[in-house]
Amino acid sequence: MAWDALLLSFVGFYCGYRCYNYAEGSDRLKFLGLSIAALVFATTQASVVVDGWLDAIDLTLYSDIVVEWGHIIALAFVLSALAVFIRQSKPVFAQFPLVYAALPLFIVLSYVLVANTYALKDWLLSIYQGGAILVALLMYSVYTYREKRYMYILVGIILFLITFIIYWYIPGVNENTGWLWKTLLISSLLMTLYGYEYARKKNPSSKDTIQI
Repeated sequence: MAWDALLLSFVGFYCGYRCYNYAEGSDRLKFLGLSIAALVFATTQASVVVDGWLDAIDLTLYSDIVVEWGHIIALAFVLSALAVFIRQSKPVFAQFPLVYAALPLFIVLSYVLVANTYALKDWLLSIYQGGAILVALLMYSVYTYREKRYMYILVGIILFLITFIIYWYIPGVNENTGWLWKTLLISSLLMTLYGYEYARKKNPSSKDTIQI
């Protein structure tokens, strides 16, 4: 059994469930986006586990395809949620139209154009992942500088960055030490989730925004 995929699936479903519980009021859209992203990611990992079971009876779920498209869909929702975070961090007069926050969802369509080009789609996927992490890192660096209650979220994002670097830029990591980036990914998810809970606990009335 793919125990690593099973664990990632459990963590993903848990994070998705917790984020969904935060989807209320003005926080609804951003946490709903994160919840969908986490649930899609968890589903991709669950497909790997199911594929392992089916393989024993000479059947397949084509989990590679599920994982590939699940990752790009999850990334699209993460970027869209980050756009909502950015919008709400600005004064009302400086906020861009909410519909613009849905634009990252169109990266799924752009991925269709390169889906059959192995090198190009990996390059595109790494750019999307790196872009999401960089935006979150810059945003929560400012948040943490102004309010220390965001520090655990920033730690989680830094762990995401380390995971990203290990996965994409250390040769042979998937074949030899795949457990390393997967452990870091789980730590990143749980730390970021804890960070949101910590920030809300420190200021329950907060809408998780900073007026700048």
